[in-house]
Amino acid sequence: MEELTVIFNAFASGMGIVFTPNVFGAMMIGIVAGMVVGLIPGLGGLVAHILLIPFALQMGDPLAAIAMLLGVYAVTVQTDSIPAVLLGVPGTAAALATSLDGYPMSKRGEAGRALSASYFGSIFGTLVATVIFILFLPLLRALVNSFSSPEFFMMVVLGLVMAASLSGRSQSRGLMMAGLGLILSTVGQAPGTGDPRFIGPFLYLWEGLPIIPILLGLFGVPEIIDLAARNRSIAESKPVEKIAGLWDGMMDCVRNWWLVFRCSVIGVVTGFIPGLGGNVAEWMCYASAVSGDKNPEHEYGKGNVRGIIAPETGTAAHLPGAIIPTVAFGVPGNPPMAVLLGIFVVLGVRPGRDMLTYKLDETFMMVNVVTVANIIAAVLCLVFQRYLVRLCFVRATLLVPFILAAMVMGASFSNLSLGDIGFFAAAGMAGYIFKHMDWPRVPMVMGLILGGIAEPYFFAAWDRYGLTWLYERPIVLILEKMILFMLFSKPIRRLLLDRYGREAKAND
Repeated sequence: MEELTVIFNAFASGMGIVFTPNVFGAMMIGIVAGMVVGLIPGLGGLVAHILLIPFALQMGDPLAAIAMLLGVYAVTVQTDSIPAVLLGVPGTAAALATSLDGYPMSKRGEAGRALSASYFGSIFGTLVATVIFILFLPLLRALVNSFSSPEFFMMVVLGLVMAASLSGRSQSRGLMMAGLGLILSTVGQAPGTGDPRFIGPFLYLWEGLPIIPILLGLFGVPEIIDLAARNRSIAESKPVEKIAGLWDGMMDCVRNWWLVFRCSVIGVVTGFIPGLGGNVAEWMCYASAVSGDKNPEHEYGKGNVRGIIAPETGTAAHLPGAIIPTVAFGVPGNPPMAVLLGIFVVLGVRPGRDMLTYKLDETFMMVNVVTVANIIAAVLCLVFQRYLVRLCFVRATLLVPFILAAMVMGASFSNLSLGDIGFFAAAGMAGYIFKHMDWPRVPMVMGLILGGIAEPYFFAAWDRYGLTWLYERPIVLILEKMILFMLFSKPIRRLLLDRYGREAKAND
């Protein structure tokens, strides 16, 4: 009973933080930015996140900065349903499943119903995810309290291996990029001793590589180059003038409450597992809707509202779910949370046990920001959606100079040095090459950020336990088995498929 009292007091305190003027104002800026960027196909929430990072860091209030970035994080996957439904052009990859049934509904005059179903699916998904977080928080707190430096180190290793294994088609490329990130994380002062490493004569590198210019270049520049290469308006079809049926969409969510609940659970689980993200949640929920529907009259891909509710609910629910491993174990649940973890490091916020004990109200603030932002964004979209969709018809080349100028200015905010611009440009060129040669960038960023977290944990475990922690601590042994499974399951499965495939072909 005392545990529940602590949790609900922290929940109330976290909600109070959300509605303080600084935090709420910053969240609203993030919501508006996320709504705009979510409407522009090709950019997505990660780019919006990165564009706002420099401005968030200038706010002086860490909680306000986090609220701004979480506001973007929460609503981008909500507004991307507008071009997906009205134009058949998904704002981000996470809205592709929504467009399969949303656009056919729009063409037969049910755009309002489809959009309303997507908005309320997102709201219900985040609400259910928040409830699940509260219910499982006592178990999570007990688990984190049993962790020490060896367990935290192994969690970081597990997160890196999972991100490398689940990013892109090649596991080996993902592992190499994660290794490159770890190598880059060693630049600067060694933890514990303070000895300089790999900085040469450059005092600029004393504190390590600048994270913000690297993130801006690695993820922002490739998207801007591709956006400029279009040289046309993003969407060519005519926008829908009349949007009606909003009440019907909400009632569709209520009638399909079991689908909403099921997809919310799927979303939370995929959010909790590092490396999966919204795209996986979207398609798993869409598949769940199709496989679990026993009504033969429900045809998916031709305008079934359940095909909108399922992916939108799951994609929204994965957002709070991804916060859990980030704040509890320092292992990002998805790429935007990997970026946010880097901001935690810059702001001096350290993930781990404290975030579920002494700073539990701040953790609830993060979860509550995602929920409140979803509700506010849904209301704004309901009111302004017919005007918002016109942003999709802005010529891409008109947006590029403004976005690029914002990124250059943001990169220079890191250390107010020309070195920031140099790293931004170098990371931009590398990011463009990595993207178009299909080398995953997320494992590299996770290696760069998590390397600075993992190294102190490793040396603390070494100093206290020697090497005995590798084979004497039960949780470490479980994590080691999970790491080995992630490393070898895909190669073994491919080997078996190749072998039995050849045998089947020979028998034919």
